[in-house]
Amino acid sequence: MANMQDVVKLANVSVTTVSRVINNRKYVNEETKQIVLEAIQALDYVPNELARSFYYNSSKMIGLLIYDLKNDFYNQFITRIESQLIEKGYSLMIGTTQGNPERETYFLNLFLANNIDGVILCTNLCTQGPLLQKVLKLPLVSVGRVLSDEVSSVSADNTSGGQLAAQILIQNCCREILFINGPKTLHSVQEKSAGFYQVMDQYPEIYVHEVILDFVNVTQTSFDQLFRQWPSIDGIFAASDFLAACALRSLHSLDKKVGEAIQVIGYENTNVCLCTSPLLSSIARPLEEMVDWTTQLLFQEVQGDKTAPRHVLLKNSFVPRETTQWK
Repeated sequence: MANMQDVVKLANVSVTTVSRVINNRKYVNEETKQIVLEAIQALDYVPNELARSFYYNSSKMIGLLIYDLKNDFYNQFITRIESQLIEKGYSLMIGTTQGNPERETYFLNLFLANNIDGVILCTNLCTQGPLLQKVLKLPLVSVGRVLSDEVSSVSADNTSGGQLAAQILIQNCCREILFINGPKTLHSVQEKSAGFYQVMDQYPEIYVHEVILDFVNVTQTSFDQLFRQWPSIDGIFAASDFLAACALRSLHSLDKKVGEAIQVIGYENTNVCLCTSPLLSSIARPLEEMVDWTTQLLFQEVQGDKTAPRHVLLKNSFVPRETTQWK
């Protein structure tokens, strides 16, 4: 494998000149630059990006830590934010914790070893001690929750999202509602639940059945059993579009007229909504705004802005489709 010295010999220039060409620095005339580039191409030389990153104290790389890649909303988030980073000349390094502290430690150490320029956190942090202190010194934005007063954050208002879902079901004259919730250990689930019940508690005449299911590992049989257990349900709020889609499948098998006899609302307005029949109404988190704010806050810190951390809380909205009457 060719190294920089091979390029120096073939181009017959100094190490400094080759370094300036590689890093697109000034003070190299066009003719010399072309000679160096031709030598690099001829030798198939690949610069040591890690060495360069430590030399210039910038890897042009951002680390993103997330629970897993099974959530369609965060997949869309990652796709969009990666595009924005590329436009700015940065690349994205992704780590999935899967709720495992050892995996979290591994990826945080990997980020630090690669001299990343900033971190986007899309999950909780279990890490404590010296490693946490090192991470907190980096440009850092927490997505989905406020990590601390010292760390900038971008979140959607899940409490108001839960309130909105409840209000829509009530406006659609639902009197027996099934709340298909996610794991209560998740902060976003706690917020949705709080908002939902803040509204429902004002209507004691409305029955609410709540079940707690995993966002991913669920069986269709469990949904079939729910609707046999409570056959009079006329409204459903699911804490994710995936759970709502599973409910729709069971309702279809039971010949329930969704959008008429029973109203169904999902959460996050992911691509799943466009793959169901009928099309799923959903509470939408403002994806584009969350991406834009995350990028803005992160690069303010990357560029040395020492202003106080900002906590951005964005409003959700209702996207009506075919599973609700209010369109």
